[in-house]
Order: sequence, then structure tokens, then C-alpha cells
Amino acid sequence: MTGGARPQRVGLIGLGAIGRSLANLAAGRDDLTLAGALVRDTGKERGVAVPVVGSLPELLALRPDVVVEIAGHEGLRQHGAAALRAGYDLIAVSVGALADPALQEELLGAARASGRQIKVASGAIGALDAIAAARLGGLERVTHTTRKPATTLLGAEGATLREPRELFRGPAREAVVKFPESVNVAAAVSLAGLGLDRTEVCVIADPAVERNQHLVEVEGAFGRLRFEIAGIPSGDNPKTGRIVAMSILHTILMRRAPLVVG
Repeated sequence: MTGGARPQRVGLIGLGAIGRSLANLAAGRDDLTLAGALVRDTGKERGVAVPVVGSLPELLALRPDVVVEIAGHEGLRQHGAAALRAGYDLIAVSVGALADPALQEELLGAARASGRQIKVASGAIGALDAIAAARLGGLERVTHTTRKPATTLLGAEGATLREPRELFRGPAREAVVKFPESVNVAAAVSLAGLGLDRTEVCVIADPAVERNQHLVEVEGAFGRLRFEIAGIPSGDNPKTGRIVAMSILHTILMRRAPLVVG
């Protein structure tokens, strides 16, 4: 922290695996503090030193500078628009919820009315800045292939799988409904590029892989882009990757950074 600026105060909606990882990454930093987290069960032990509250008004009473949603689709649905209307910028992770057009319009309307902003954290994916830039020149095709360990996607059934199984192929709007915990990244790619109806998603359960893999391929007036990542799954929740909490922390820090890249 420089110039004597006070630390950013961050309010969390949710304190599950991602929230605990974020708390561990943020511990000891002097440029931000986790002011509190809105959770459903305030009596549950979570193993991190973050105050918990049971309602959005209680969270906002802790005077955060920004609100971060890490509570899943229902958490964004219940609290996202209200946080925006209350005058807070919102960093969102569970953007697969925007497959519901009514929710997307509610959130955008709340942001416009309050003059605040919804920022989609890149989460377990990358290249969103390049895709969004390329969109301005015209895109022709965006495909997103998600390949995860079979047991992550199929549970006990996956342990008997001997070869890759394609579980889904189709538009992102359908994919994020069928696999809400696994393809929020596809929604982020879609929002950056061609949208939820024109982005093709393929979901594969693969017994031969140990890491969550995402392959994004884009073609347009700019040329061609291919982005691939093999993320190490979170120890608390194998359906999400370790990099997600890192991405959220980066997004928070960039709000005040003197130099922003991308």
C-alpha cells in the first residue's frame, strides 16, 4: 500500500471454498481487508477470520467499498441487484446465472440506475480481454470445451468410466443451466464474445485427466485465438480451480492499481 491510502474493504456474498481461499490469499495484506461475508448459516465454523452476517443490510452496514459475489447462481439472483441499487460496485463470479434474461436485465437495470458497475471476474479462464476486443471488429465463431475429471462431473459413476464421455454439446445458455458449478467460465467467455446463444460449449468427463481443462477457440476479423488452461482443482471443491480466488483478488486490487494491464 502506498501514499497512506486506506485498505479497500471488501464485502463477500458467500464464504464457501472460493471465499475461504480468497481469505487465505488476503491474510496479512495491508491493501485490503475482508469486512464480512453474507452466509446462510452464521453458526457454521469456516476456519477463516472473516465476520459473517445473515442478511445483505447487515453486510452493507459493515461499509464495504465493493461487494464480491461468490455464492453460486442463487446468491447472485438474490442479492446482486440489491447491492447495486444500494450504490455498490459488484464483482461477480457466478455469471452463468445470466442465462436467465430476466435476471440479466434486472442486474443491468440496477447498475444503470445507480451508476455502478458489474465486473465479471475471469475466474478459471483467461483471454477475456482479447475476446472482448476482437468482438469490436467482428467475431465469426467462439467455442469453449471444458474437460474435467470424470468423478468431478459424474460423481461415483465417473469412477467406472474408462474413456472420455461427452456430456453436452450446444449453446452456452443451455450448458450453464445443466452444469452451473462447472461452466460459469463458459458464460464469461460468451459475455465477452458472441453471447450465450451463439457460443458453442462442449463438456467432457475424462477419467484420464486430473486437472480442470478449458479450451477456447475464437475466429473473427482479427484472426484466430486459441487459449488453453489446465487448472489445479481446489482442495475444498474439485468443481472449481485454485486460480478462481486468485482471479478475484486480482480484480479487487485492480480497482485501485496505478497501472492496469489488459
